[in-house]
Amino acid sequence: MAFFLAAGIAGAVFVGMRAWRAWQAFISLAAAGAAAAERLAAATEQLQARSEVAAARVEELNAAVTRLRRAQARAHILLGAWGEVRSLLRAANVLSPR
Repeated sequence: MAFFLAAGIAGAVFVGMRAWRAWQAFISLAAAGAAAAERLAAATEQLQARSEVAAARVEELNAAVTRLRRAQARAHILLGAWGEVRSLLRAANVLSPR
């Protein structure tokens, strides 16, 4: 009878120790998960800040492209006018050679 009582107590102690280790592992895992969530939140904030900077740069780039297209249109008009002037000068040279 004493054997069964000692075995019962030893079994209860063994189960208690296993339960305690399992609880510690659970708490450790929960802490690691919380730390990972915090790192993820920080990375998300950094990514959001970078995306805002990138959006501002995209707006600047779009404005620069618009200015470039205007400048190209003006240059195209000026080149066309220069071509007309050159053709007029050639015609004038043909009509009145020196």
